[in-house]
Amino acid sequence: MILADVKDSPGLIGSVMLINALAGFAVPLAVGIWSDRRHSDQHGRRPFIAVGSLVAAAGLAAVALGARNSFLLAALFGLVAYVGVNSVTTAHRALVHDCFDEGSHARANGAQELAMLVGALLGLVAGGLLSMAATWAPFVLAAVGMPVLAWPTLRRVPVAAGLAHRALDRAPRPPVRHYLSILVRPGVRAMLAAEILWVLGYAALPVFFVLYARNVLGLSTGMASLWLAGFAVGSGVVMGAAGHVTTARWHKPGLILGVALMGAGFFAVAASSNIFTVSMAVIPAAIGFGLISTLGFSLFAAIIPRGDAGGYTALYFSLRAAAAMVALPLAGWLIAATGSYRSLFLLAGAATLAALLPLAFVPSRARAAAMRAATP
Repeated sequence: MILADVKDSPGLIGSVMLINALAGFAVPLAVGIWSDRRHSDQHGRRPFIAVGSLVAAAGLAAVALGARNSFLLAALFGLVAYVGVNSVTTAHRALVHDCFDEGSHARANGAQELAMLVGALLGLVAGGLLSMAATWAPFVLAAVGMPVLAWPTLRRVPVAAGLAHRALDRAPRPPVRHYLSILVRPGVRAMLAAEILWVLGYAALPVFFVLYARNVLGLSTGMASLWLAGFAVGSGVVMGAAGHVTTARWHKPGLILGVALMGAGFFAVAASSNIFTVSMAVIPAAIGFGLISTLGFSLFAAIIPRGDAGGYTALYFSLRAAAAMVALPLAGWLIAATGSYRSLFLLAGAATLAALLPLAFVPSRARAAAMRAATP
């Protein structure tokens, strides 16, 4: 809204919003390897959470206080905020592997995903209400909230013992070589390929769903938004349930089921313009998304060697951001070429189901444990 107040240029605003995706790609790669190398028994990854929250707060405050008169300043301050947010999330994600055993990975990751979903919904509601008073008010709330919400983690999350010595005793590789060495591992390569495909499947849907609902189903913008909220709530329930799957051998079958349900649900949505049929098709898609969100990173975490959680986690979420950057223009071009918003769900279903192929090469939990033990 602040960008629109400064300059009414949708194309330019859309281009500036790519800053978020670019920060989501680049910042994790820097923070991940850095946090592994600077890991210490005294502080762990806490400095990256503390500093990142302060940087994000500073960027958000600057957007609120000084961006109304300059498009360039709004973009620059937004970049600062995104750098801080991605620093926090990268280090926080690595804590799943640092501080929990294999049987608890799904529960820890499910709790993170559910918290992010609830936070996004609450932020959307609170931001909408505050923006009616002043467009800068939501940014002030977020600037205050970032360090306040980071404080419990800084105070209470334990530091995983013994990881510092593993991280610091090895000769550090140049960042590019380090990430390439991760990518060539068979289990990692297959898992990341599957992730890219399922992200291509769902990443563009929130952006175009309101237009799809209006043009294909004849729904109002308000009803379309309620549908999205219902999808999020349904997925959140599944995330909470999937997080309690403590038997590690069920993670891969559960993830495969989630991919199949989400892909099939998207295809079923594309096959009909009847509101009841589409509503029924959205249910398996929401269940599948919940399973993927919870079990995807949990299965990937089984491959991560102790002490390397930052780099592996960074690569996982960096490639997710890259896939999202590709998904948005790809979906837009496809809709423009076909003249139908239903093609959006054909793309989503095809990309999601294609993820089943690389998932077949992802190792089981037992094999992943052996691979991790053999990693130098």
